[in-house]
Amino acid sequence: MAEATGSDLLFEFDLISEELVELLEAGLPRGRSRTNGTHHEGWDSKQIVAHMAEWCEFWRNDLEDGLRRPGSRVLGRSPLGEERSRRIEMLSTLTTPDLIDRLTLEIGKTAGFLAALEPSDLNLTVTHLSDGQITVRDLISKHLIAHLGEHLAQLKELELLPGS
Repeated sequence: MAEATGSDLLFEFDLISEELVELLEAGLPRGRSRTNGTHHEGWDSKQIVAHMAEWCEFWRNDLEDGLRRPGSRVLGRSPLGEERSRRIEMLSTLTTPDLIDRLTLEIGKTAGFLAALEPSDLNLTVTHLSDGQITVRDLISKHLIAHLGEHLAQLKELELLPGS
């Protein structure tokens, strides 16, 4: 299998982003997520979208800092901490249009960040809290693209619930 280039990662991110924006153009689905071990239990769609916006911002800033100081910083964070919970709850109080705009803004900033990465950046090995040593390429794939894809699937599942 060929190694993913930066443009491949950006393409994958763009695909998820476009699908997400299209889904949200119809409004936020109703209902609460179910527990399955990978998603936060009982979140409604506003909390999921707030988390996605918060995640894009955190992830981008975390990696930017890690690239500025490679080897001297552990990337990532522990599961849902108090500060993170407060941030998600604060964002979820925004009106639906403002929340969707916020997520769209964070997606755009993250896409710009990904587009600016050099091949040497993608090949750099960083230390991640849960994964240990990981290349930036794999970090993007696992902790950005796949994570957002999981939450997109979560929103799609809510959309299929009766009454959505």
